[in-house]
Amino acid sequence: MKKTAIVLFANLPAFEARAKSLGSFSSQKATLTISSILTHHFYDLAKKTTADIFLISTFQQKGENFGEKIANAFADIYAKGFENVICIGNDCPDLNLKDLQHSITQIEAGNVVLGPTFDGGAYLIGIPKQKFNQQKFQQISWESKQTFKDLSSLFNSDVIELETLADLDKASNFLFSNIDNPLIKDLLNVIKSFKPTFGLNTDTIKSAFFLVDSSFLKGPPLFSI
Repeated sequence: MKKTAIVLFANLPAFEARAKSLGSFSSQKATLTISSILTHHFYDLAKKTTADIFLISTFQQKGENFGEKIANAFADIYAKGFENVICIGNDCPDLNLKDLQHSITQIEAGNVVLGPTFDGGAYLIGIPKQKFNQQKFQQISWESKQTFKDLSSLFNSDVIELETLADLDKASNFLFSNIDNPLIKDLLNVIKSFKPTFGLNTDTIKSAFFLVDSSFLKGPPLFSI
């Protein structure tokens, strides 16, 4: 068994479509499609690294709130025997393989690795087991502008900070993403394809449209549904 695990911590697309509007004009269909593409993209990206990969989706998350759910995810992966856990979501298209593998190298050297977002959140959290305190971790001001600051304060000088990137909580966040990124181009074409009445480009995108289901993913899920 490898000593480092990557956790893809993300809601199923149907749940994302209820919580977010990534297609402007409140298009749930666009959001669902974008979420599906991103989840598959990051699962495939993580499989290319030297770490093991686990998907923890909506029905596999344990806890009453986000803090409890993500803290339990870390704790349960450590309990499987892994020494290091890196958690990513499916909403940061500019996270690439080079930075993900760099994070593995840093965490295996004993460092905490954090990837900040422009809105004060974190797109990547990597913690060695010996530096993980479940109680303090779940008390972070999650899903707020304070999240990254709280994480940095929790681990003090032991943090390796990655480049600040944009996450996708709403359609306007695309303005902060790298427009030369092929994945971003595909996602923008998804948005356009759902808005033909507004005179937008409706070219077919290259990415496949499909829903994410845990039976499709080949890595072992952490919990049975």
